[in-house]
Amino acid sequence: FISTADELFGPITTIRRNRKLIKKIPWSAFTFKSADWERINDTREIIADANDIQQYFSSEKQPTLWRAIPAIEELQTAWGMKHNLPKYKIYKDAIQEGLDKLGKYYKKFDDKPVYVLALVLHPYYKLAYIKMQWGGPEEQAAERAAGNPNAVDWCDEALKVVESTMREY
Repeated sequence: FISTADELFGPITTIRRNRKLIKKIPWSAFTFKSADWERINDTREIIADANDIQQYFSSEKQPTLWRAIPAIEELQTAWGMKHNLPKYKIYKDAIQEGLDKLGKYYKKFDDKPVYVLALVLHPYYKLAYIKMQWGGPEEQAAERAAGNPNAVDWCDEALKVVESTMREY
């Protein structure tokens, strides 16, 4: 299209100053170079991660609440890996802002035990996901041995959420 647009339509725009024509900008000025297409493809790859995760919640026949925590963690992992790759260096700040936003919403899970309950009550995952992804008593002991006095046994924390909810209801 662009190769024939100048001939067919004339310039895409003109710049005038004091009603005098200063410059005609042809359609061909907007032709993407190879580097432009590479940037577009890089951006598509970054955004595709979020789109893939969003699709997890598109079910009309199955509950999807249990997917919230694993989905956010998967997106954090994907963007965290891209954040450190040289290929995505020019997007580093934007990826970091995305990670910061994800972190903000991930912290909100702390205030809503329903997300942990949905994982624990899932017939397949139960506590296995929490133990595998967040750790249990062994990981807590290893973290404390490494000098982290605030290490948490996340399996125990999840059980406390379940017990607290059961007492409440």
